[in-house]
Amino acid sequence: MATAEPSSQPSESTLGLSLKKSLAASTGAMITSLFVTPLDVAKVRLQSQSNPKQHRPSPSPTLSIACRRSCGNATRNMMSSRPHTLCVACVRSLSMQCSIPSASRRHLHGTTDALRYVFRTEGLRGLFAGLPPTLMLAIPSTVLYYTSYDHLVHEGARLFPELAPLMPLLAGSSARIVAATVVSPLELVRTRMQNGVEKNMVSILRKAVQDNGVRSLTRGLQATLARDVPFSAIYWTCYEQLKARLMERPEFDQRPVHQAFCAGAAAGMLAATVTTPFDVVKTLQQVDVSMQLSTSQVLRRLVATQGVAALMTGLTPRIAKIVPSCAIMISTYEVGKMYLGVA
Repeated sequence: MATAEPSSQPSESTLGLSLKKSLAASTGAMITSLFVTPLDVAKVRLQSQSNPKQHRPSPSPTLSIACRRSCGNATRNMMSSRPHTLCVACVRSLSMQCSIPSASRRHLHGTTDALRYVFRTEGLRGLFAGLPPTLMLAIPSTVLYYTSYDHLVHEGARLFPELAPLMPLLAGSSARIVAATVVSPLELVRTRMQNGVEKNMVSILRKAVQDNGVRSLTRGLQATLARDVPFSAIYWTCYEQLKARLMERPEFDQRPVHQAFCAGAAAGMLAATVTTPFDVVKTLQQVDVSMQLSTSQVLRRLVATQGVAALMTGLTPRIAKIVPSCAIMISTYEVGKMYLGVA
């Protein structure tokens, strides 16, 4: 009996520490998601415009069954000569009550224009489109990501002290691969909801499986990993270095929250800028279900058809989203660990 108790205590302590870290990460994920979702919506809308197929207006758009049912009775007498054209005008005048293809949207010019347009045409619900899957994605993803990073970076440095300087890079990359793969289906749902294509999570998942099979649920995963793995490697390497430098400065001494906030913001800005081209590809692959091109093929086609600048589409809202989200997330996580007594 005396030998059983010591062996059970470490497991309970480890479990308690993991739960406390998970709680701190969950709190940070919720706060960050509420803050950055409108900026994410703007980014997705801007990046989805890079798809050439979405800019080819149809001279006579075919109306859906729902559109004919909604407008047919009210405008039957008005539509005898040019039913399709008049119905589209009718739908627009009725605040987009019918389903009009995304190709008919006005071209957006920048983050502010995108936010203003979405709010004017769709209201607050449009600005926070995709928030449910964002929360469903952010909480488990962030918990898995941050707790895995903490464990890997400390255990790796302990087991392989000669590799300690590389541990933030290796641990961040490994943790991101696991987290991104697990939540890939929810990432697909969130992107399609934020693009305004569909509004229901279940219907998006069902339609994706029916049209393109189960593998479609991981659509964009290659581009997501191409974006997120180097992002994590750059972010954590820069974050740990910047945090160590800030600890040496007297104005940041004994202020770990300020250290985390500033280091997280700076590291996030650099990582976001470098990985934006892969974010553009990921968005295009998830918005256009018919796209069968690989990540490298999409990159080459974008450069060939729209120039190198197309690779940085959505950089402003991406930075506007990532810089505060990185700062808020890491500082909230550190505050949570301090409050809960976790080293």
